[in-house]
Amino acid sequence: RVELDKDKVKRIVKHIKQDYHHNWIIDNLPSASIMRDISGTEKKHFSGGFPIGFVDRKSKDPYIFNHVNIQLDYHQPDPNVKAYRVVGFSVEPVSVAHKFSAGYEWDGKEEGGFTKPLETCKKDTAMKLDKVKKSQIVADKQKILFTYDVVWKESPVAWSSRWDVYLSEGHLVPPQVHWYSITNSILVVLFLSLLVITILVRNLRRDIDSYNALSVLADEEANEDEDESGWKLVHADVFRPPQTMPMLYCVFIGSGSQLGLTILLSIIFSAVGFLNPSRRGSLVNAMISFYMLCGIVAGYISSRLYKAFRGRLWQLCTVLTAILFPGLAFFIF
Repeated sequence: RVELDKDKVKRIVKHIKQDYHHNWIIDNLPSASIMRDISGTEKKHFSGGFPIGFVDRKSKDPYIFNHVNIQLDYHQPDPNVKAYRVVGFSVEPVSVAHKFSAGYEWDGKEEGGFTKPLETCKKDTAMKLDKVKKSQIVADKQKILFTYDVVWKESPVAWSSRWDVYLSEGHLVPPQVHWYSITNSILVVLFLSLLVITILVRNLRRDIDSYNALSVLADEEANEDEDESGWKLVHADVFRPPQTMPMLYCVFIGSGSQLGLTILLSIIFSAVGFLNPSRRGSLVNAMISFYMLCGIVAGYISSRLYKAFRGRLWQLCTVLTAILFPGLAFFIF
């Protein structure tokens, strides 16, 4: 039981209008939300949790969800063994203005209030949304009671397949959609790559034709025109070290290679199946481990590039590669 004051009302209304959601987890399964659309049709969503309240379309009054129907789906792997596993978790939020039987008023502290029956919430049956007579409004001096019901439902879904509904949004999203997205991304990359290659080949052919034309001219004319245009203008700049802060440039190259290799390894291990969403936190732990191990590659690349620039303080370059990016990230975040 919570009694609202002006500060609490202001904070709750703000969060309701900003569409704040609850995100609950049971046995590493995020909660699916059971909501109803304008027509009253029941919809189940498997991402984003469930909202803390809603705003009435007509009166614009804020209401809070103070009751939840928790539905747990369980599966029995072996009929001969009394052991069950949770394979589904969904929550239906309900807003109801609770009322005690026989006009009882609870101050929220008396022990007897926990056992007093409610007219709006029965012990033996779960609350139905169509049985709610009055929703719980968010206003000053309102006394809100928070309640819940738990409904157990047997399911034929095996424990190894319990994440399938989260990927398909309850079979609303067909598997072909993911293949369409992957195919579209590959085609866009191929098209842009071909476009860049076409432009480079065209410019290269034009320069080669100009060089072939110079070979026909006299030696003096060729020497005069040779330095005017073309790829030969930049051939000496390809391996020229930067004039300012070459060490910082090498540090950025090493840190970038470290991040890129970390992301690549995370994607590979996730695709193979070593990083499973059912093991909560495994992806973060794996990325941290990969990042630490890839520090060896980053130090080698940065120091090797710095020595190619004829730098002498390659030890300092290696140390900066190890502490610059993590230090900035730690300082900012």
